[in-house]
Amino acid sequence: MKLKKLLVISVLGIATIFSSCKKGADDPAFSFMSRDARITADWVLGSMNETNVHVIKGGSATYTTTKTRVFDGTTMKYTEQDDFGTQTTSYPYSYEININKEGTYNETEVEDSEKTEKTDYWFWANSDKNKVAITFSGIGTYMINRLAKDELILTQSTVSSHTDGDGNVISDNNNISMTFSKK
Repeated sequence: MKLKKLLVISVLGIATIFSSCKKGADDPAFSFMSRDARITADWVLGSMNETNVHVIKGGSATYTTTKTRVFDGTTMKYTEQDDFGTQTTSYPYSYEININKEGTYNETEVEDSEKTEKTDYWFWANSDKNKVAITFSGIGTYMINRLAKDELILTQSTVSSHTDGDGNVISDNNNISMTFSKK
């Protein structure tokens, strides 16, 4: 009987230790690599979904513009819908980011054959202990939904609102989800 209790307590203890290693919503239950070791790598964007809803309210009128960008690994599809109709364009696209241990990152973006390269700084946004959000200077802060040895999922949700000089209320709601694989 004592052996059975000891076994149950041991299993519960091990389960608690493994579950405490999980930081992001979809992180692996246990990893032998630290979050620092997992995040520092060459990452290639495999898919992306972004939606921006821009609303202007003035008097009794409301104008809404919805912009979406959907990336499937090779093609970016951009759609803009407003009160006057919908426009859609597609073009070849790629994005890579190399996150370095010393706190810098290098990004390469190719958008419709136009290549842009940038180097800047990154840091853990919330604390060195929790490490569930990352900030890229010049790009923004993202929540890390999944950080595995070969997969990274970043999300960002922002809402802003202000009133202009004419009394119009202008609001923006932006949501983005990006899935990367290790290069």
